[in-house]
Amino acid sequence: MTTDATTRERNPFLEAVGRVTLAGAELDISLKGLLGAIVHEPTLIMYANSQNTSKLIEFCKLALTIGHLAEEDVSEISACLGRAEKCRDRRNAIVHAIYAPDESGNGIEAMNPMGKKLGYRVSSISVKQMEALADEVAALREDMFRAGWNARAGKMPGMRPIPPRAPGQTVNGVTPKE
Repeated sequence: MTTDATTRERNPFLEAVGRVTLAGAELDISLKGLLGAIVHEPTLIMYANSQNTSKLIEFCKLALTIGHLAEEDVSEISACLGRAEKCRDRRNAIVHAIYAPDESGNGIEAMNPMGKKLGYRVSSISVKQMEALADEVAALREDMFRAGWNARAGKMPGMRPIPPRAPGQTVNGVTPKE
């Protein structure tokens, strides 16, 4: 394989799509970690190894029904899973879209196939929106870790719960939207 000696021009749009893609993969890893923190069921954890985001969220919700967690932990984890569903939907709309310049020539439109119909749903998308989603996933991952820790390990003798993020505190150098 030969490579072109000229350097490639950086494309912020493609970098943002890649960042959203990686954020989605990191979300899956965090969901597996959350599942392991809230339930000690080897069969369920084994099945989670090769599942997609939707299935991982479903497994976590199933684990919450077992009844071994305090109600406040269940509600915090459920809120995280709701945020994960919204991030998953937004991520899928970005990652599975066909992109084209919008009609005005200012920006990009994402075209997603319409389920069981001919045609596409078209929506405008910007690099800034994609970057914001990746940052939102980073904040969610931190919150899921904290919720999972506090539900189990934070209650063990000699261990302490992790406090919630302080207003204005950064996650990976980014101040998430509250």
